[in-house]
Amino acid sequence: MKKIFALIMAMALVVSLAACGSKPAEETPAAPATKAAAETTNEAAKSDAAPLKIGVSLPNMTNVFFLQIRDGIESALKGDQDEAIIADANGDQNKQLNDVTDMINQGCNVIALSPINSEGVRATLEYCRDAGVPVIAFNVGVAENLKSLVATTIVSDNEVAGHMCAQALAEAMGGKGKVVEITFSTTTTCYQRQKGFEDEIKANYPDIEILQSKDVEKATADYSQPIMVDFINANPVIDGVFCINDPTGRGAIAALKEAGMINDVKVVAVDGSDEGKDFIRAGEMVASAAQQPEVIGQKVTEASYKLIAGEEVAADDIIEMYIIDSTNVDEK
Repeated sequence: MKKIFALIMAMALVVSLAACGSKPAEETPAAPATKAAAETTNEAAKSDAAPLKIGVSLPNMTNVFFLQIRDGIESALKGDQDEAIIADANGDQNKQLNDVTDMINQGCNVIALSPINSEGVRATLEYCRDAGVPVIAFNVGVAENLKSLVATTIVSDNEVAGHMCAQALAEAMGGKGKVVEITFSTTTTCYQRQKGFEDEIKANYPDIEILQSKDVEKATADYSQPIMVDFINANPVIDGVFCINDPTGRGAIAALKEAGMINDVKVVAVDGSDEGKDFIRAGEMVASAAQQPEVIGQKVTEASYKLIAGEEVAADDIIEMYIIDSTNVDEK
């Protein structure tokens, strides 16, 4: 018995020393998850993610172009619970801010907007930042000093559009004549169009003179028509008109019709909308530099999904443009 007792005590001492003096055993690493298990985990995470709710502020829903952007946004939604909340700012910067505020209060987790004013949109962008909601600028970019407040900017290649319009107008005018411009320089988009147009004329068409340029208060026909009337009254000769979009082109065409000048004055614009195509078919517009509104809308939604998933998006996404004239109007 004494021998057995001594053996038991010796074993207890060994265990005690091991517990006090040795390092704890390292845990064996877990085996890597199988591909199937990883996919199951990813799918579960997706199902737990909040649905996409985009708040979309359009500048003017009387313009078919923006309705096409809206359609592109909605067509790219994936889930049954994903949705786009659409608001019409009606060219009003304050209304745009109020609309965006309301969208965030409704639970929108991404805001997509086409700024009414590239600099004046600051308050709206700061509100979104403070609310922790990412912003996508589309169609119109924000001022350079505000770009840090925007996750991505999705726009057409607007400066190239201006060059295209200048080339089409110059060809229709035989490379010479007098031109007026209906502009909207408070947005980066329209400023770039004007710049491209003027740079092309100055560089390559010395016999074309730009007589006057004037900004519209809003880029619609109601505001461009009286400007065109003023141009007609102030200038005995006008051979061409550059308009920053198809709706302002509509106003210019209406004024030219009233003055009996529609057959003598060549008009170009930007958008390539169905309305612009109708003007081209009717011989009332020479050409329109076409954007791809549905593509812009689809890219807005695609970027929104990336943002709510925490993925990176490109700072700028530039969409190519092309010219529509009488030679291809029925093909586009």
